[in-house]
Amino acid sequence: MKDWKALVFLFGIVFIAGCTIPGISGGGGGAGLSMTLQLSDTTVEPNTNTYLTLKVQNNAEATATGITAQLMGLAPDWQVSPGTLIGIPDLTGTDPSHGQSQGQADVEVWNLAGPALSAQTPYQFSVRMTYNYQTSRNVVVRAASSSYYLQNKITTGIVSQSGTGGPISITVRVPNAVFAGSSFPIYVDFNNAGSGSVVGNTLNVAVTGSGISCQQNVVKLIPDSNNVGRTGFLRCTASTAGVSGWGQFTFSVYATYTYAIEQFQTITVNARAS
Repeated sequence: MKDWKALVFLFGIVFIAGCTIPGISGGGGGAGLSMTLQLSDTTVEPNTNTYLTLKVQNNAEATATGITAQLMGLAPDWQVSPGTLIGIPDLTGTDPSHGQSQGQADVEVWNLAGPALSAQTPYQFSVRMTYNYQTSRNVVVRAASSSYYLQNKITTGIVSQSGTGGPISITVRVPNAVFAGSSFPIYVDFNNAGSGSVVGNTLNVAVTGSGISCQQNVVKLIPDSNNVGRTGFLRCTASTAGVSGWGQFTFSVYATYTYAIEQFQTITVNARAS
């Protein structure tokens, strides 16, 4: 009877702690692809070539696929070569375990020539880049039977975590008290930590691990006033029915999405000679 009362007492303390300060595993935000734009000249003569250079760099671990860069905002009377839409090869990511802090990069160049008008004219334009990316989180959770927990005061809940970065960050929360022969909730938070937006504000999510079930496999990010999705949420349930004494199990969360970033530039075309 004393053990039973002690267990209830301990469970109550840890459960309260788990509700207010749950075990947390987070990270993987603010990276992905970066882009820089450079004009060879910001003021040009009519019908004179100028060059716009785009550099793309992969700054996180995943491989970026389906990369496109679209030049937007220049009037139809501009001459643009090789065209307003450019496809970019897949770019592999960083490899921190081997000391590689930068992923692959690519450089593309547009040849631009502005129209001949009677007055000097400034043009604001942009380059919008989209790419497919994935952020992951791998979490190890420890569970214990009530008797083992009482005898050994073992720490349960999240004991380790790892993952890959990207513009979407993933945070995993579980209660601090995880007991064998029961189930516990897994809360997954998604946050847009990058400078751009998720196309369609939609994440395709997969959660892998034995005995885990989730509400859905698509998460819609809640948009801000500019319709840019910022946060999303997923709830899952995990079973510890197979744990005897104590045990650890791993589950992984994968978020796959198409991400878009955009940068603006201004170029001025002088008036044509009279």
